[in-house]
Amino acid sequence: MKIILILVFLVIALIALVFSLLNFQLVEINLYFTTISLPLAIALTIELFAGIGIGLLAAFFQIIKLKSQYTKLNKKLVK
Repeated sequence: MKIILILVFLVIALIALVFSLLNFQLVEINLYFTTISLPLAIALTIELFAGIGIGLLAAFFQIIKLKSQYTKLNKKLVK
């Protein structure tokens, strides 16, 4: 099982490396006050991790809301 996991990781790393090499042209990102020039692959990677972070943050708030509801319902059930 560990060998399969390592192979999957290596394949994903190889695909990421090829993607980075094929998309190395510079793009300008306008941040309103300043402009940053980055390779396209790095810009897309930053956007990917930003999206993952936003998704995790949204899920975190949903989980907190559900735990609060569970606690309230559990207290009603005990009474």
